[in-house]
Amino acid sequence: MRYAFIKSTGLLLLPIAIAGFVAADQSDNINEITIQAYPPVSQISAVSDQQLLPATDAATVLADIPGANFNSNGPITGIAQYRGLFGDRVSISLDNSPALTGGPNAMDTPLAYAPPSLLKELAVHRGITPVSAAQESLGGHVIVQFDRGDFTDSASAAVTGFANSQYGDNGYQSSNNIQWIAANNQHKAGLLASHDKGDSIEAADNLSIGGTQYQRDRFDLSYGWQSQTTSAEIYLGHLDIDNTGTPALAMDIISVASDLAGFNLTTELDRAKLSVVLGWADVVHSMDNHSLRLAPAMTMNYRHNQAEADNLSWAVKAAIPVNLGDKGSSTLTLGTDGNFSDHHSVITNPENAVFNLLNFNQVERDSVGLFAQYNSHASEGWNYQAGIRHNQISLRAGQVGAAGMIGMMATNANMLAVAFNNSDRDISHHNTDLVLKLSRGLNANTSVNIDLGVKNRAPSYQETFLWMPLPITAGLADGRSYLGNPNLDSETATEINIALNLNGGSFSFAPQLFYRHIDDYIQGTAATNVTANRVSTMMSGAPALMHSNVDAKIYGVDADWHYRINQSWSLEGLLSYVRGKRTDISDNLYRIAPPNSSLSLHYQPSSQGGKLRLSIQSQLYARQTDTAVFNNEQPSAGYGLINISGLWAVTSNLQFYGGIDNLFDRSYSNHLSGRNRAMGIDIPVGAGLPGLGRQLYVAMQLNW
Repeated sequence: MRYAFIKSTGLLLLPIAIAGFVAADQSDNINEITIQAYPPVSQISAVSDQQLLPATDAATVLADIPGANFNSNGPITGIAQYRGLFGDRVSISLDNSPALTGGPNAMDTPLAYAPPSLLKELAVHRGITPVSAAQESLGGHVIVQFDRGDFTDSASAAVTGFANSQYGDNGYQSSNNIQWIAANNQHKAGLLASHDKGDSIEAADNLSIGGTQYQRDRFDLSYGWQSQTTSAEIYLGHLDIDNTGTPALAMDIISVASDLAGFNLTTELDRAKLSVVLGWADVVHSMDNHSLRLAPAMTMNYRHNQAEADNLSWAVKAAIPVNLGDKGSSTLTLGTDGNFSDHHSVITNPENAVFNLLNFNQVERDSVGLFAQYNSHASEGWNYQAGIRHNQISLRAGQVGAAGMIGMMATNANMLAVAFNNSDRDISHHNTDLVLKLSRGLNANTSVNIDLGVKNRAPSYQETFLWMPLPITAGLADGRSYLGNPNLDSETATEINIALNLNGGSFSFAPQLFYRHIDDYIQGTAATNVTANRVSTMMSGAPALMHSNVDAKIYGVDADWHYRINQSWSLEGLLSYVRGKRTDISDNLYRIAPPNSSLSLHYQPSSQGGKLRLSIQSQLYARQTDTAVFNNEQPSAGYGLINISGLWAVTSNLQFYGGIDNLFDRSYSNHLSGRNRAMGIDIPVGAGLPGLGRQLYVAMQLNW
């Protein structure tokens, strides 16, 4: 079974088991996941066996990280949330490159491109993200690395890899994955492949959640080369998602076809370390409102959306060591990065060849950044990191239009299109981020981290260029129609994070307190455009909301802990509390995770040599009553779940897994799950989508 541990600059070495499974010996020959937290750059990562089996959405792994969670609009559409912020505010990199999504409503979320069983690491920076890690990371940064194998220590070629097959009885969910690596000490070639499929799942008491079927295929080829001073890797990938429901959104996924490529290089130049990253992706995404759900009563309301996107990203940075003599050592990192993305989206009616709504036409969002970061590691006293970054974000859009509408709808839509086409559609934002991180060991078992930062995010292309009120919100999923605003300012967050790391040998505790004030937070407010309100009312029965700048604050605490009872028994847990408020009016922020915690008991008999591992986990979510009145957000009830899991390692090459999620078939609805918008299923329109009922899962993995 996969395992994890935390390391912290010689001050602590804490074995922990991620919620729902226990630590495994390396002799089991199962992929190792390393969790590292080097002050002053705190980072925690998790790939949970419970989430791998049988979950197919990598976003669910985030629930095992303090402060992190995910919004769910469908079975593989999890949107990363960290400390109350989600969507475009949370930066996500796949193999060191910025993730690209093709759908304007975040159906193909970044983590949908990462089948969990193919991952080597999923990591989240706890605290404030360093300026060198990502361009725009106001809401945190998630790092995803695929497991493309390792070089060996011999010149002779060796073939390694694994194949696993997983099955869950709720929704007949299955996942089949393979890794094949041929490598020696200089070359390696790899193949990754994954096939995931499931029918609609059931909540407790056999309540069917229609529209939650899915199918996904992912293939990757890679080649790596290394010498004593240089390591390089190139990869090519393809993703297919077909006939996948998203009941919390206005449409379902008919297909997503994505091609991906990347190149990573690290080399030593004299005393400096140079890193180069190139990434490219191309996405074609089809969705509609009638193939996978009850079709509208009138064919005039049939809709099909064809969206296309591509991006080219790059990053170059040099880490230059600075010798401070007996006072310690330092590193100066200088770099530049960029991400050039294009988006195009057309809405049609398959029953009306004349209907054509060009809602995003050749939209460009280009960002270029420069950064400098200085890390000082003192032999005693405070360590620190100081960083500065400047980003230029440029947004451009082509002319839009609508055809095939009738009556007042046609008149109003044309008025909105003309106004948009006559507006300034070439916009630039200049943002400067500042980060200061301090770290100090208080004694042999305790260290403290203090992070201070100013982070910025420029508006997304949807927030800027949505010229006609539509429920296109990059996955916000509040059911309202929104209007873009080209006059938006960038969001600016001023934040502080205080972390304590305690290690008492058999007991460890790592709490963090945080506070973030966000100027110009982008939130929908009542639209004043009379024409847009008429269109929105005719389509949805409610006036439009316009993306606007308001003010907000987010604060809270999260922690993880571990206690080893004896050689066979251990306990671990985590807790997360976040509170989000608007400060310009008396209201709460939308879709904030309620207070939650988990407690896991693990048993690994020492007599079995690590071959048998059993776990039982309790998950508790409090009710959420601090809801956004403006978004008509409904409160949710609290709940508790019990999950059990286990591993039997027959040999170092053959393992069996199994478990039961939601053991007592508890009926519940996660506050971060969307509201149903699909007609003709057992869940009323507007009701919260219920959580998964009891599920028995089994799996087998073969290593070679």
